[in-house]
Amino acid sequence: MEPDVGLKAQINAELRRVEKLPPTELASLLAPLLEPFTQAAQVMQLLQQRWAAWIEENREWLTQVRSALREAGAKVGEFVAGVNQASTQFAETLHEVERLASIGWTLPTQLSLPDLIEFLALPDAESAADYLIRRLEVSDPEFVHMEERLRRDPLLREFPTSLSQCFRAIRREDYAIVVPSLVAMLERVIQQLNPPEYHADTNVLKTLRENGIIARKAREDLFCAAVWLSLFKVVEGLWKHFPLEASSAPVLSRPGIQHGRIEPPNSKSEVVRLLNTLETALALHELLDAAASLSSSENLNEQETMRPLWALLHAGLFLPRGRRDRHETDSATGDQVEAT
Repeated sequence: MEPDVGLKAQINAELRRVEKLPPTELASLLAPLLEPFTQAAQVMQLLQQRWAAWIEENREWLTQVRSALREAGAKVGEFVAGVNQASTQFAETLHEVERLASIGWTLPTQLSLPDLIEFLALPDAESAADYLIRRLEVSDPEFVHMEERLRRDPLLREFPTSLSQCFRAIRREDYAIVVPSLVAMLERVIQQLNPPEYHADTNVLKTLRENGIIARKAREDLFCAAVWLSLFKVVEGLWKHFPLEASSAPVLSRPGIQHGRIEPPNSKSEVVRLLNTLETALALHELLDAAASLSSSENLNEQETMRPLWALLHAGLFLPRGRRDRHETDSATGDQVEAT
């Protein structure tokens, strides 16, 4: 639709009139329209002046802040570099887990992180046994704290009598009669790693196998994977087929002992090795149960380069296993109990 001819003519006439106005009258006409823009410009100018004045008044303080930020940035950089180096070294240390497992020793989760790293550097099975026995002689010579820790564990609630008798025998140095009971406890704890629908399955090697449910779940975290790997390798050796023609000399062999082909070894080092394996199996339960509640670490742990860092942090928080028991009060005596 064409615009009204009269209105168009009126607008054109008004524009021609404005063009003929003298500058002073034109300024008066435009002033109300320009006032908001003028005020905005004045406000900006005032803010700039005040900002410049504040900077000038606080120049010394700002210089100190900039200097502190530079120093903090440098320290953060040093910290990050140090953590990266430590996590890389920890990842390399965890490779020793399989070597020690191949000679019969699982990852000792009752040690602190520095002690664990020291343990993983030991050259052979004898050194590993000597190291843990020395630690026990200092911290828990009568195995009292270890007994209390194991007796409180819900996964061993089915063995209250056996546990008590085992530790009484250990204190008498009657090690041979302890071995079958500890093997039975270890077997039961491993069986309970299975989901409820598989609890009737008694094949512990199947439970821990490399492509099984437990292995896949453990591999989600590098530290948990190291605990699983050490347990799997040691149990694989303990449950290995025992040939009929083998020597009857006492060795730590579940088939040989449970089937009556050999006498259990009467050795403190072998009992300590079994107890260590049992503690590792219990620790694997805890680590797998905690995996579901560690969702906040998923993004960190999904990145391959960050897995060693998370493993280092996880190990530092978890080890030594049973740290929460260190200052518990004995309900019977009221004394403070110091756990290993």
